Amino acid sequence: MKKIHLVWSFFCVMYVSLAIAAHAEEKIIPGKEEVEKGILELNIKGQIEKEFHLYVTDGYQEMADGEMIYFWGFTHAKDFADVGEIKTKDERYAKLLPLKVPGDEIRLTSGRNYVVVLHNAGWYETEEHSGINHVAHTIHFHGLDLIPALDGVPNLPYPSVFPGEIYRYLLTIPEDIEGTYMGHCHVDSTNHILGGMYFPLIVEKKPNEIYGYTFDREYTLFMSEVDSEYMETLREVGDIRRGLDWNSNYFMLNGRIFMDNLAHPLSTINDPKTRIVAYDGETVLIRLLALGYEHIFAWHPHGFHGLVIGTDGRKFPFAYEKDTLLIGSGERYDILYKIPDFSSKRKCLSCNQGPGISIAHDHNMKGMVSGGIYPHGPMTIFDIRPKKMTLENK
Repeated sequence: MKKIHLVWSFFCVMYVSLAIAAHAEEKIIPGKEEVEKGILELNIKGQIEKEFHLYVTDGYQEMADGEMIYFWGFTHAKDFADVGEIKTKDERYAKLLPLKVPGDEIRLTSGRNYVVVLHNAGWYETEEHSGINHVAHTIHFHGLDLIPALDGVPNLPYPSVFPGEIYRYLLTIPEDIEGTYMGHCHVDSTNHILGGMYFPLIVEKKPNEIYGYTFDREYTLFMSEVDSEYMETLREVGDIRRGLDWNSNYFMLNGRIFMDNLAHPLSTINDPKTRIVAYDGETVLIRLLALGYEHIFAWHPHGFHGLVIGTDGRKFPFAYEKDTLLIGSGERYDILYKIPDFSSKRKCLSCNQGPGISIAHDHNMKGMVSGGIYPHGPMTIFDIRPKKMTLENK
């Protein structure tokens, strides 16, 4: 009994010491006893692959049509480092990367341990008397099967994270798990998720392979929607009881919209993460995700049938081809696109063979109208290039 007491005392001292050494000004919300002990033991053994520090805050994001939309979201410092508590707008600008929606992708490897630390950095763009000042947040790792302590649902069993507080999530990824997931806040989900609090989460066994299939390139495409007018009302007044008033007027792909001004730097097609570049004979993996209020997105590339190999982090027993794929809120699909070898002799004069550009867009037409204008929606391009360009342009 004495030995158990000494071990537990050592654990408590180490836990408190680590907390103080990190950033004493932030209040740590203690999680499940076994989880906290597990984090400590894995740290001592050097078996934590990486710690990701995510900061929730608010800000504005400029759209390609010039609209400045108020968002909530997840951001971070360089390399997801711990920079302590954020207390002022100046500290936020100095220590953290600018807020963008969706948040940056987090990539994990099967069979390894990770810690994700949620810091609530607070809101800085709201009006003084807005009802959303000092709101709390969590992270729900959508699609990962986790114990309640790590599932990010408020008060089941632990409270959500208020400004100046932090919470640590332990993610032990099984060897047999891979695929496309996401993270999002699970507090008042209608407002918090649609407000911009989401990011892609990728689990891979090894690079350039998924479910036993190999590929040359990959793109993560996150389809989502926002009501810019509702978000401004939240910023000014903060009435969070008007969820049914949501009426999306921007439909986005990786947080951007397409612009008919093809040279616009904020357009989807000028974002290297959204413009799909491929070369002769390559296989491209598209990781497709969606979050929305009621819109069902219809992903439709022109000129290519994709091979749907998995959904929601699970491999399909039998892959199938599809050129228009419906995707609802919370779903994820893994799709392979085999680019024909354009150097081979053309066998069909009207078939889509040869270098060039073709579009991919939401075929639910409501989604192609943002700010009241078509085609300002979630549209991008397949930019297919000849094999001879590969070495000089990769």
